[in-house]
Amino acid sequence: MIEIKNVTKSYNKAEKVIDNMSVTINNGEIFGFIGKNGAGKTTTIKMMTGIIDIDKGDIFIDGCSISKNSIEAKEKIGFVPDSPDMFLKFKGIEYLEFIMDIYKVPIDNRKKEIERLSKKFKIYNALNSKIETYSHGMKQKLIIVGTLLQNPKNWILDEPLTRFRSTSCI
Repeated sequence: MIEIKNVTKSYNKAEKVIDNMSVTINNGEIFGFIGKNGAGKTTTIKMMTGIIDIDKGDIFIDGCSISKNSIEAKEKIGFVPDSPDMFLKFKGIEYLEFIMDIYKVPIDNRKKEIERLSKKFKIYNALNSKIETYSHGMKQKLIIVGTLLQNPKNWILDEPLTRFRSTSCI
């Protein structure tokens, strides 16, 4: 469950991007932010993931405060950012291993799960190449595979409609 409680955020003192927002997203729900550019959608996602600080209020991921216990809260989410251009000097397999180390994925099943998911998303043969050589779609798929490997209860996706146009079903 994700709870946004009385959250306010401004980038300057005169204008609030988010003003006293409260939302509860229950387990099993799919929830989306829809609005014009500048409405605060990405700002809210960045606060939910701990990328930027909250001015007032708090956000809880499965009861854990993103403000007070950010590491524990972040372990409870899988985040797929709007841009897949991270860790470009890593090989795909290095990125997946890095993500699994961070999220403490048990070692015994890693190879099998990497193979299963990367074949499902048709990126298996590219895992030994540097991410900088991947197409935009392949980078997106790699990030999704990395998120699936951590098996999060809570997914946070920024700009998901650009992400799934070429992705296989799992």
